[in-house]
Amino acid sequence: MNHNPDDLIQWLRHSHPDAVVDQIIDKLNNGVAIENLWAAGALTAAKYVSNQARNLLGFVSHAMIGCEDARQAAVGQPEHIQRLLLIQALSQVVVDLHDPCFAPYELFDVWGIEESSPEESIAQLRNDVKFGEWLRADHRLVGLERTIPREDLIDVMLDIGLEGIVTDDHTLITPSLSMDMMELTGWDAGFPMLRGTMRYSCTFPRNLAPYAHATELVSRYALGDGPVDGAFDEASAASLRHTVLQASAEERPEIVARALARDGMSAETVMAALSLAACDMYLQVDPVPHDDFDAVSREVAPIHIGTTLNVLRSSLPRMKPRTQSLAVVMAGCLLERGPSVLNEDFEFVPFVASRSYPYEEDVESLLGHTAEELLGDLDDALHSHDVRRTTALVRAYHLNGGEAEDLISELVRVACTDDGTLMHNVKHLHACLEEFRMSSHPDKWNFLIAAAKWVSWYAGKDTRIFDRAKDRIAPQLVG
Repeated sequence: MNHNPDDLIQWLRHSHPDAVVDQIIDKLNNGVAIENLWAAGALTAAKYVSNQARNLLGFVSHAMIGCEDARQAAVGQPEHIQRLLLIQALSQVVVDLHDPCFAPYELFDVWGIEESSPEESIAQLRNDVKFGEWLRADHRLVGLERTIPREDLIDVMLDIGLEGIVTDDHTLITPSLSMDMMELTGWDAGFPMLRGTMRYSCTFPRNLAPYAHATELVSRYALGDGPVDGAFDEASAASLRHTVLQASAEERPEIVARALARDGMSAETVMAALSLAACDMYLQVDPVPHDDFDAVSREVAPIHIGTTLNVLRSSLPRMKPRTQSLAVVMAGCLLERGPSVLNEDFEFVPFVASRSYPYEEDVESLLGHTAEELLGDLDDALHSHDVRRTTALVRAYHLNGGEAEDLISELVRVACTDDGTLMHNVKHLHACLEEFRMSSHPDKWNFLIAAAKWVSWYAGKDTRIFDRAKDRIAPQLVG
């Protein structure tokens, strides 16, 4: 059977939502490597799905980056879970190819333009992004790719991504995940993904004030040479987390800059503190009623803050020293904003903390049960969309000595059944799980509580893709 990458892209491009599930299963059964299918999904979306809808809450290349989110979430999972994650990701690509918001579309080649020097080309690229000249920005990016070292281009792209993250964190999430996928596709084949991410950053007004503030703080605190190259300090991270949460919102960016400069904390130490603090904030957000108009968009917004902290942390090794400092201070700007909250009129409103989940009395009522009983009750709580019971079960499970990996397997299993959140089901779950595994703080289970809170919102709501695939892929999960 021909496994040519271009043939796989054309197959997926011309597939149909009603047929793609069985086609994917047939290809897997006929020996097409799962890695080739992950790559085909991302590249098909990059080339044939428009990611330039001019609205902040619009469709933001979730099909393309959803392939990488799902690929990362699949690592270490049983084969049937890996296949279900692939089916969900590739099905999203095909659904988007039939969505009038996205298609028909094709990313045509551009010839690329260059100024008198790389510095001038970069300056003009930033101006084009600022003023929304998406096609000329694409030309400039292609021109820069020919003329500057690859590591310099990566740094420029991530720095431009930082500019917009307080407005819309996809400006950083998308290039970062695209670069992860390019480790599979190779640079040349995957470069269209980066072209799409640059075009996206041009297509809506970004609030540049947080980036300007972060730039000023990096200069004032002499952080241009990057954060100190020190070891992770758990005690300092715990203290900084407390300080950030107790401070007024507008103080948080400067607190972060001082932690890097005067306190000599490493980037790893600061990011660990901010990640836990962002998780604390997310657990203070009440879920959106399911019957509200476009409830999915409103529900996914608050949990994005944790995912962005995760992406910021993972992007640091690709950045130059000054950009690393900017990234960490921009993380402080994200905590100044807090979780993104949308009201019923789809307006961003200030984050106001609600009572934190789980509620203490709910946890206490469950402590008489064994860990096995608590985990057994979780499926019902998730599918009942009962956030109080779900979060309390996870806390009680932990207090009763439950194994984290058993809980994680349950959450991943449920995430595989969803096709109603534009791949946010795996994006946010993966970020929570990665932060949990990287943390050494006693409160790291908050990341699993946050993951369960998120899963409990969508569990069982939209399972059409899973229903088509389950009998052939995972009959043991039926029912």
